[in-house]
Amino acid sequence: MLEQKKSLFSITIPIFLELLLVTVVGNVDTIMLGRFSDKAVGSVGGMSQVLLIQNTILSFICLGTTILMAQFIGAKNHKSTKEVIAASLLMNLFIGIVLGFIYFIGWEWILIKIKLPLNLREIGMDYFKLVGGLCVFQAISLTNGAILKSYGNTKPMLFINVGVNLLNILGNGMFIFGWLGAPILGVTGVGLSTVFSRFIGAIISLIVMTNYCKFKMEDLNKFTLEKVKKILSIGIPTAGEHLTWSLTQVIILAMVNTMGTIEITARTYLALVSSFIMIFSIALGHGTAIQVGQLVGAGDKEKAYNQCMKSLTLSFMAATLVSILVYIFRFKIMELFTKDMEVVKATAKVFPWLIFIETGRTFNIVVINALHAAGDIKFPMAMGCFVMLGVAAPLSWLLGIRLEMALAGIWIANGTDEWIRGFAMLWRWKTKKWMNKSFV
Repeated sequence: MLEQKKSLFSITIPIFLELLLVTVVGNVDTIMLGRFSDKAVGSVGGMSQVLLIQNTILSFICLGTTILMAQFIGAKNHKSTKEVIAASLLMNLFIGIVLGFIYFIGWEWILIKIKLPLNLREIGMDYFKLVGGLCVFQAISLTNGAILKSYGNTKPMLFINVGVNLLNILGNGMFIFGWLGAPILGVTGVGLSTVFSRFIGAIISLIVMTNYCKFKMEDLNKFTLEKVKKILSIGIPTAGEHLTWSLTQVIILAMVNTMGTIEITARTYLALVSSFIMIFSIALGHGTAIQVGQLVGAGDKEKAYNQCMKSLTLSFMAATLVSILVYIFRFKIMELFTKDMEVVKATAKVFPWLIFIETGRTFNIVVINALHAAGDIKFPMAMGCFVMLGVAAPLSWLLGIRLEMALAGIWIANGTDEWIRGFAMLWRWKTKKWMNKSFV
């Protein structure tokens, strides 16, 4: 196990490349389905936010694991690191199995509740059952990635995702276009490809993690309720925050689903574009969190404070530049996805507001990660729940539905939420109240 301190750059770049790869290849599903049919894109996009809830729930264990591990590593407490690994693996394995059962059994009720049109439900139901029902593979991969990243060792998951996502592309091509003589299964085939590639990723990531951390399967016996409680003490408040965000987005998605197939498809493409703009900020946020956790664990809190502020400045500048470029080339970008001019027109009204939302989002990505890493969990949760449910959801209804601004209203509402929370998080960081909240 390697414990030497690494620079923010050496930690962030592999995370950035991994996220870029995952985003590119993950969105290849959407791009390739766009060549198949825009209705297929609308079907997958119309249920995407519900499927993302599985990642949100699994990630709260991963976040608790990363923060706790980083602080124990900084304190050179080797015994506790193995106990945390055992606890996080077993917890996420259990959660993945339970979540999968809920998705598989309750798929129809869920899709009806989010108001997905019947024709889109019929297209995507098998995809939903496959990707949702077998999320246990994602649980294993996410946990292994969190453990490796807590050591600042971000490269293995990058290489694993290269192979896994290339496999996913091959599978998509086989089932969408009939490559290698495979049957054309459309959206269902994309689900099969996704699940199989995630299965391979889970196996490989487990092998890499156990070798790197010198963790043997018998070490699972080191599972302790004490470490479970510590992980949950970090994870549950952050889960409340992330689940509130997911719930808010599901509510907003249900609003969009009432606007018709054109708006549903347009939202899917716009979310895809946003995911690319966010990549650098997310990578920098994760890298900053790892460093802040290790610095706090080692007692160097002033350096942790300065590191977060530098990262925020860099992230804001990058998001501003990229979102402006995206606005300038908006029509060229949309040509990559669809030829349907109705969809293009629907997205054109939203692109100016991407600058507003993405610049505000940088505060929440970077500063919230830093607050979590320092042990300040409850404030981001409380503020997030209040603003997301009190601003984003009702304002989306007011602007998007009541005032008939459609997707532009939805983006304005979400941008307002990001900026309000962002300034609140920056204020919290500057008060330095987080300095007395570490876990070790």
